[in-house]
Amino acid sequence: MLKIQDIADKVGVSRTTVSNVIHGKTKKVSQETIKKISDILTEEGYVPNKMPMIFSEKASKIIGIVLGFDIAHGRHALKDFFIGEFLAGTQISAQKAGYYIMIIDGSEIEKIADIASRWNIDGLIILGFNQDKYNSLKRILNKNMVLVDAYPSKNCDYNFVNVGIDDFSGGEQIGKHLLENGFSKALFMAETKVDSDYYRWLGFKKAMESKGDFCSKSRYIIIPSDEKQRYKFYEQNLSLFLKAGALAFSSDITAIEAINYFQDNGISVPNQISITGFDDCFYASLLRPHLTTVHQDISEKARLSIEILIKMINNMPIDKVDNKSPVYLVCRQSVKINKI
Repeated sequence: MLKIQDIADKVGVSRTTVSNVIHGKTKKVSQETIKKISDILTEEGYVPNKMPMIFSEKASKIIGIVLGFDIAHGRHALKDFFIGEFLAGTQISAQKAGYYIMIIDGSEIEKIADIASRWNIDGLIILGFNQDKYNSLKRILNKNMVLVDAYPSKNCDYNFVNVGIDDFSGGEQIGKHLLENGFSKALFMAETKVDSDYYRWLGFKKAMESKGDFCSKSRYIIIPSDEKQRYKFYEQNLSLFLKAGALAFSSDITAIEAINYFQDNGISVPNQISITGFDDCFYASLLRPHLTTVHQDISEKARLSIEILIKMINNMPIDKVDNKSPVYLVCRQSVKINKI
């Protein structure tokens, strides 16, 4: 492996001069020397050791992506459609801005703080944190942080910056579409009763009540987080679901699972039961029937998260602390059209 001393000997300069060229500190180095060193580096395919640079410089150029959950929809979080697309988006945006991405397990607050400190991480983008976990991390770690899809209350201990979507509008658009097609008893299907799921429910509820009918909390159905348990749940509640006529799922993955379950058990979608999702993941348009869902731009959410965090790192002003991107309904074939 080529060493700095080898390059210095070839060019006839000091190790310090070579190191300065590698690290971009070339104010006191002649253009001729820079070219000689650069040519050798290129020829030899030299890759500098970043570790000393990380700990000697004020900025490491590393952004930590904290995953506040190990499991999503009963699978490892990194297998989730949304997480995969979001990570790809952050990596692309960070790379364009000259930053690196480090994925951090967010299950233990102390470990997050330890990793962020040891690696001199410039800032964090955090998914899946509630207000208590965010407060706990801020108490022990003084780093710039951007939350994703968070709903901290107004009495949150620390200021927060959030990048999310208009979940309420998405739920309302789904509810309106189902109501317009005669599904006034449709059920809302989610894995939690907090944060994004809850606001999607509120929008769904508003749409269902737009013609004067009451939409009770009994229509907010909590489904199991485990995939196998979900299938058992569908079997146990099949008559309820068929009577409702339509199910609005808070995510595409659970909607896709449900369609597969019903089709495998001889129940036609959408002729016997209509299904909708939320996110408009890649597989929504590959499924048969194609999934009616709410589209959110996950790549744009990732890009905006990186952009805002870099502004914070560089002490630049940001436009607002709670950023909500618009969403829109994508009508496909998983809802039976019965205009009333």
